[in-house]
Amino acid sequence: MSNDTSATKRRKKRSKKQGKHSRRIVVFFADTHAGHSLGLMSPGITLFDEDEEGNLVPYTPRLTATQEYLWRCYEDDLGSVKDLAAGDPIILVHDGDLTQGVKYPSQLVSTRQADQLIIACENLRRALQLPNATTLRLMHGTGSHTFGEGTSPLLVVRQLGAEYPGLNVKSSSHALLNVDGVTFDVAHHGPGPGGRNWLAGNILRYYTRSLMLDELADGGQPPDVVVRAHFHSLVLETVLLITKRGIYTTEAFVLPSYCGLSEFGRQVTRSTYRISCGLVAVEIVGGKLAGVHPFWRINDLRTREVL
Repeated sequence: MSNDTSATKRRKKRSKKQGKHSRRIVVFFADTHAGHSLGLMSPGITLFDEDEEGNLVPYTPRLTATQEYLWRCYEDDLGSVKDLAAGDPIILVHDGDLTQGVKYPSQLVSTRQADQLIIACENLRRALQLPNATTLRLMHGTGSHTFGEGTSPLLVVRQLGAEYPGLNVKSSSHALLNVDGVTFDVAHHGPGPGGRNWLAGNILRYYTRSLMLDELADGGQPPDVVVRAHFHSLVLETVLLITKRGIYTTEAFVLPSYCGLSEFGRQVTRSTYRISCGLVAVEIVGGKLAGVHPFWRINDLRTREVL
């Protein structure tokens, strides 16, 4: 998106009015599953094969139709983040399942494990092209998708840290991030979207309320934001606790993905046909949570026929 849109101009005027108040954007995305034929992959990625004499030969794999769609969504969403940030610093948090792994080997782009890491790095390099991207955090995710014990994010952190020496790059299993006083409890696994449409959000709300009560029981402060992923569906909830100590508010969300629905996915979800694709950006102004901005869309995967 162009920086000279009317929305961006309004944000720039607002930033000037804020004066010395800082403003930062924290971007959360997850479940890119690099290496899967339905996962995120850059159109220009270079992988390697061997010729008849054993020499490594570079090639660019052809994207599947789903991958082409996912990349368009990724570009659109990063454009929306760029417009929202309007030149202010951006923190990127990938909340797990950076790669597909080898436990479920069907529908892989290739059988070479290194290719998954190459694709994952290229996916993240595109996000790091955002102006003023200062920080990258990679959550470990599911062991079966990350070669166990956080192998994929640990290796990608080492690679990108060497490529971008000025970038703050780290990985962890479960993080409590503090951005200008706003706290984020971030991990890959957590509550799902609920088993029925009319129950959507209930599990996330109960999960978050319990977490908030645990913090208060320990004498601490509940986090301002709880972020989970893994279920490839966007869920948003706001949870309030009213106590003698005050009113506590926590924003909670389960992230959408940048991945299609595999055979295994259809099985474990009992043939869901709606998956969401996108990311969530959180706006922090002057040490306060100023807004939660989802950029996403819902896809209906049923084949339509008139017989």
